[in-house]
Amino acid sequence: MKRSEQIAKQHFYNKEYEKALEIFDKKNKFYEAGLCSLLLKDENSAREFWQKKVKSCPASAWGLCVLGFINLKVERNATFFQTRAFLEVYLNLFLENDLIEWAQNLVSSCDVLYRSNPEAYKFIARALYANGYFELAITFCKKSLRLFYADPEALLILSQCQYLLKNRADALDSVNRVLNMVPDYYPAKIFRGILIEEMNNNEKSGN
Repeated sequence: MKRSEQIAKQHFYNKEYEKALEIFDKKNKFYEAGLCSLLLKDENSAREFWQKKVKSCPASAWGLCVLGFINLKVERNATFFQTRAFLEVYLNLFLENDLIEWAQNLVSSCDVLYRSNPEAYKFIARALYANGYFELAITFCKKSLRLFYADPEALLILSQCQYLLKNRADALDSVNRVLNMVPDYYPAKIFRGILIEEMNNNEKSGN
């Protein structure tokens, strides 16, 4: 990777989107430039960048879908792989950058995205969990589990959210369901151990 592109990526990770945009634009990195423009709340520039590569760049095509979703419109249909690759990423970016209305509108598009990829509910749950929206994450875990009742990852996210909301009995029940299905699922085994230890300590101390 060229040094200038490395610098641009570091600017991006530091949320210095204007500096990153300047470099990406000069290097004809149109998808990256469009994403920087979007995070700078310049939807028109984002659209212009992404339209330059829409036919040959799935990421740019996804970006154009998002421009519709954040305005509660369906301008383009996302594909299975676009939803899998980008939905969680964009929801995380919106939440991390306090673009709450856009995050809400993207989440509101879940029933559309579900048609292209039924795991969309779980992707949303993961992003919500990672950003501290535990009650909402539980809602989307349950939506996902109605479709894929034996999904260990969705069940583990559910358990972790229940734990963080102090619903330890429910959390234990959920993680037990995971291990009943997949006894060697390592993240669930570790989490259950932590949960059991805490519950035992609370019982001993009378909490």
